Amino acid sequence: MKSTEILSSDTFRSDPLTAARKLIGAELLCGNCSGIVVETEAYAAVGDEAAHTFSRPSARQFVAENDAGSAYVYLNYGMYWLANVLVKSSSGDGFVLLRALEPKSGIATMRRRRGRRHLHDLCSGPGKLTIAMGINGKDHGKSFVGRNARFYFRQSASPVEVITDTRIGITKSADLPWRYLKKGSRFVSVQKKGG
Repeated sequence: MKSTEILSSDTFRSDPLTAARKLIGAELLCGNCSGIVVETEAYAAVGDEAAHTFSRPSARQFVAENDAGSAYVYLNYGMYWLANVLVKSSSGDGFVLLRALEPKSGIATMRRRRGRRHLHDLCSGPGKLTIAMGINGKDHGKSFVGRNARFYFRQSASPVEVITDTRIGITKSADLPWRYLKKGSRFVSVQKKGG
């Protein structure tokens, strides 16, 4: 697979766990900024108490009305925008939360937006990531698919070793090992428990 290959909507026509794992190592591009995805979390649209679809009719409506690869962006605790990718398939719909990136380009812009200098602190959390990349509520419903999209993913040519851990920052369904991390990355938000 060439490093210039743009991820298509087919990538997001899978279950949340498969898509969350597949995105590790891909490069997220937005304007002049980009970063390698080093951490994601999967959320199932049905039966997952931690997912918005469990308690929010608007989230269920979003899943029903939008295509795979759409951005589900919401304000977390009234403070930080969090970016998710909608995934849809016959084996289950849901979301992939983008939790952390390894910054690659546009680092000066990221530093200005974040007000931070240290590279490992620019995108090491879902709220940090959206600030650094300039993603906010205006991007809700936009597509992550295609080179003409405001933001899109480019697959890496290099294989990536992925490890799993339980999701963090939630109280319900917190025991599910649905957090995916690039093994050995110092750019993840929280290192694997006990590792």
